Amino acid sequence: MYSGSLTSIAKTEGFTLIELVVVIIILGILAVVALPKFINVSQDAHLSTVKGTGGAFKSGINLARAVWATRVGSGPADDLPVFGTATEGELDFNDNGWPAQHWGTADSDGDSPKLDNTDDCISVWETIFEGDEPSISDVLDSDDTDYKANYLSPERCRYDYSANSNLSITYNSLDGSVTIDSDPDS
Repeated sequence: MYSGSLTSIAKTEGFTLIELVVVIIILGILAVVALPKFINVSQDAHLSTVKGTGGAFKSGINLARAVWATRVGSGPADDLPVFGTATEGELDFNDNGWPAQHWGTADSDGDSPKLDNTDDCISVWETIFEGDEPSISDVLDSDDTDYKANYLSPERCRYDYSANSNLSITYNSLDGSVTIDSDPDS
């Protein structure tokens, strides 16, 4: 036969209101402390992605410049096969020997190609990366493209990162420099 009381059984089956409030307060404190660290990890991941893409773009620019130096040596070049033999692997080079397409410009005969519109920026990007990844367009849409191309005067392109609009890659076709910017408006 059972000799215990019913009150002692009911008391051990749940938490008291004070215990629940203490647990909620502790979880709230942990969330306040951990959330900023999580946000920094996310920002660091985006920055690393853009730095990696920028490094790959700069390597491609340097490789294209090496092909120009080997095959041409000085002055502009039009439709120089840089990556493979297909038309998609051809680049135009400016007077300084840096990649600069000339789509839709008055100077479309290749005498002195230069970056002068957004389509040129997209063309250089797609040729350097030889394909669709990382994706690019002239519209910033994080669902469809990784980067948005912008033409900057004189003869510079800025590629804004879709996942974080404060990150971008800038290409200067006058000197071949590629920089990673953490604030594109600065």
